[in-house]
This record gives sequence, structure tokens and C-alpha cells, in this order.
Amino acid sequence: MDEYMLEINELRRRIAKLKFERASVTIIEELEAQLRILRSIYDSATALFATGETDRRLQASFRDRQLGNWTFENVYFYVYEQAVALEPDGHDLATMIWHHDYAAPLLESVAAK
Repeated sequence: MDEYMLEINELRRRIAKLKFERASVTIIEELEAQLRILRSIYDSATALFATGETDRRLQASFRDRQLGNWTFENVYFYVYEQAVALEPDGHDLATMIWHHDYAAPLLESVAAK
């Protein structure tokens, strides 16, 4: 289990404990929103990383953009940076993160060459 899943699981445990203790609904809802966002970033990074494992164009573009080698940690950082730049405009941020196309900007730079 990587450090990202450890953080997600720790947040899950914290939420469960707060629910058991009948803590403030507002606090629980805020932590649940945070959990959804972390989970959406992790899932998106996992999907992009898996795609890039078989698509050398993604890996090459990643390196060309000075993002480092194709490692899960670097891909996670890339997805995280893309996700925090999204503007929710009243939409659910976690859903937007899940549905965002993280490969497109990388592949556009390959197609432009």
C-alpha cells in the first residue's frame, strides 16, 4: 500500500470514528468531501499511470514537459496539479476530477511536433 492509500484509509478511519462519536455533521461532511477529492485524484492518477505504461507517447511527452520519469509519484503529482487548477463553478469537484482527461494535454504536445 502506498502513502496515498495510507492517507485515504486514515481519513476513512477518522470519519468512521467521528460518526461513531456522533461528532458535528458539518465536520463529517467536510472530511467526506475531502476524502472524495483525494480518492478521485488517486483513481485518476492510477488510471493515467496504467494507460501510460502501455503508451510510450504519454511517457515521452511527460519527460518532454519536464515532469520527470514515468513513475506513479510523478504522475500523481501531475494529476494533483491539474486537479487543483479545475474551476468547479458550482459543480462537484471530485466528479470533475474523475471525469477530467489528463492524457489529452500530454498527447496534444506530442501531436504538435
